[in-house]
Amino acid sequence: MSRRGRIAIIVAALAVPIGFLGVVLIDSLMHEFGACRVVRQRAFASPSGGQLVVVVWKSCGATDSTQASIIARGRTFSPETTPTFVSVRGHLDPVVVWSSERAVRIGFIPEPVQVDKRDQRAGDVAIFYE
Repeated sequence: MSRRGRIAIIVAALAVPIGFLGVVLIDSLMHEFGACRVVRQRAFASPSGGQLVVVVWKSCGATDSTQASIIARGRTFSPETTPTFVSVRGHLDPVVVWSSERAVRIGFIPEPVQVDKRDQRAGDVAIFYE
């Protein structure tokens, strides 16, 4: 085999793993740009302590939001699997007051400019907004 033939085989053999590593690196960098950061802010216990309203700040690129979920005490909060009942634009301070085990009032300071989600119920808990 000629010298050119050997060089062509070596170049071809190296091109595949180098190309693969390049694709993995670019995918990793692009994933970081789109990744969201979730910071748990506060948890508000129901009167019996059996349930919690968990409030988080979520940052996804240039979009910031404040979100709230209800979980049973002792359960682990996960932003991927725990459904939110309210989501507003910006990082706002929540005001949460449980009226009973099945009713909660929530408001934000300052008042939200944009509301992305505002459910009236979360499971068997009624949600009232201030």
